[in-house]
Amino acid sequence: MRISKIDTSPSFTRKPAGKEMQVYTKSLNQGLELLGKKVDLILHNSSAPAVKSENTGIGSLFSRTTATKLFPFLKEHAISGVQQEPNGLRQVFDNSPYAPESNARNIFMIPLEKLASDEYGNILSKETFSKIVANNPKSDEVIYPYVRRSYETALREAFENAKKNDGLWSDFEKFKEENGKNYEKGALFRLINHLKGSDNGIVWGNSDLSEKDIEAIRENANWQHWEGIDRNLYSPKNAKEAAAAEARIAELKSKYPDEIDYYLFQQMLIDKEIKKSHKLSQETGIKITGDSPVAAPAVEEWANQHLFLKDAAIGCPPDYFAKNGQRWGFKYYNPKEIFNQDGSLGRAGEALKKRYEEYFASCPGGVRIDHIIGLIDPFIYSTTSPKMTASNSGRIYSVFTGEFKKKNDDEYANILTKIIIPAAEKYGLDKSAIICEDLGDRNIPTERVMKKLKLSGITMTQFDHRSAKAPEQNTIMIGSHDNPSFLEFIEDLFNFNGDKDKKSRFMRKTKLLAEDTAPQGISKEEKKKYLDEIRNDKAKFLMASFTELFTSPARRIQIFFSDFWGTGKTYNRPGTINGNWATRLGENFEADYYKAAAEGKAPNMPEVIAAALRNRGLDKENPELMKELDESAKIIATA
Repeated sequence: MRISKIDTSPSFTRKPAGKEMQVYTKSLNQGLELLGKKVDLILHNSSAPAVKSENTGIGSLFSRTTATKLFPFLKEHAISGVQQEPNGLRQVFDNSPYAPESNARNIFMIPLEKLASDEYGNILSKETFSKIVANNPKSDEVIYPYVRRSYETALREAFENAKKNDGLWSDFEKFKEENGKNYEKGALFRLINHLKGSDNGIVWGNSDLSEKDIEAIRENANWQHWEGIDRNLYSPKNAKEAAAAEARIAELKSKYPDEIDYYLFQQMLIDKEIKKSHKLSQETGIKITGDSPVAAPAVEEWANQHLFLKDAAIGCPPDYFAKNGQRWGFKYYNPKEIFNQDGSLGRAGEALKKRYEEYFASCPGGVRIDHIIGLIDPFIYSTTSPKMTASNSGRIYSVFTGEFKKKNDDEYANILTKIIIPAAEKYGLDKSAIICEDLGDRNIPTERVMKKLKLSGITMTQFDHRSAKAPEQNTIMIGSHDNPSFLEFIEDLFNFNGDKDKKSRFMRKTKLLAEDTAPQGISKEEKKKYLDEIRNDKAKFLMASFTELFTSPARRIQIFFSDFWGTGKTYNRPGTINGNWATRLGENFEADYYKAAAEGKAPNMPEVIAAALRNRGLDKENPELMKELDESAKIIATA
């Protein structure tokens, strides 16, 4: 069998111009309406592009580039939503957005170019901003040590200058009055880290730091390694500790009021930008979808130790992907603290309610819930033992007997029905705005709850989930942030080199792909030719793979940005640290898309939608639309 490579030679391409673009966008939207589909892009804030003159080293969905260039591009391609990463404040030693420090927002979302403009009274000098841009090491990759240092420099300067801006400082005083108590614990947590030297994490990852230095930073930043009253500052064990804690809190507030104000000031800036983002969503129709990690924020674990199970954490059981299981290290609430005996919300339940209400308030497009099984029947293991065994680990509500065992589906579903769904409804959203990440080991209670509540799970075609069998309410995608990019997946799939199992997978996958995407009403010979094309041409396979997203019953489609742009780069490799969460779109992202689409590395959207309409037999009823889609597809494929 001869398998051709995806063409990587340079191509001359152009975007549709003038009336061509109007036809292009109109036909895409009409096609999606006929197919009953909605398309989202998965793009983390850090991966958003920036024009060269405003590229500080990290992206933001609040940036001017997003508003003036990215969102207009997405609208042209009939994309109506963007799913961001969890937007919690990141820990000083960790680039991952899935292990948040607190309920405060990620400060790297603050668009520095706006601070250096009239919009914020130029509280960041143009000189400082220009230096940050000029010294940015890479235009299409996040170098986190540089970003940490530059943001610390910029935000400190902006904070000092804001004190001289009467209007902005008045806004801050009001924000502080309304939100100071809510952010107090997070501010003191970050302050204690600073006093312990943990914010050396600003340069964490530099080549001049030894492994010993990095480990020391991690240890200082981990509250469980703190000594003295700081460890139990909000969870004193007795009256003596309570008195010492009260004195320590008063001391920190008295000695370091400016540090606490600095923390709050950054959160005020993000709060302002969230409100502007909501307005932009209303104007463009492109809504932001949030992402909720399974982990409770570190500050919540530290400040509310009494609400969590002792010496236990949430993870995954041993399976094909991890023979010893996955030990995530995130604490899990004591079920007795989630619900009281009468079924009302306990203290942990109230904390969950507050957390999810904040998510839905910030994200008009809804929320993706990471590891939904963790809210239905989580796998808990002992942190005092180095190995998972049947006696010290298991599904807390279904496997372990005793006080936590649940009796029926209503009990398994109660976190969803009493906390999360009401939180969505509070902000005018229904269950369709909740995406449940249910990949991996879905046990029977999870299956039953998902079916009973008709929640949107995820169908991942890279995991060999057949698109034709995707439930209508599901979200379907090719891959996510934890998968190899689709180009890397294709290379691996086609490269079976005599391996019988890999070849069998290749033959089965391509057979089903051809069956699920072939035009309706074609002959046996034409079907065979179509299958041969998919098996012998990687670009044809890629197009068919995107087409199956649109031929499936699933109503919502999500495309990870590295697959939409055909970057061929893995964004995150689970279980590793270095190099993750760094890939981003370059300044020329628009031209990069058209080039990749012409080369068969990225989806030619009008061609994909036209193919889906032919598969559904909707082409004959809509000849004018098919003509417009075909003409637009030819423009994109111009070489």
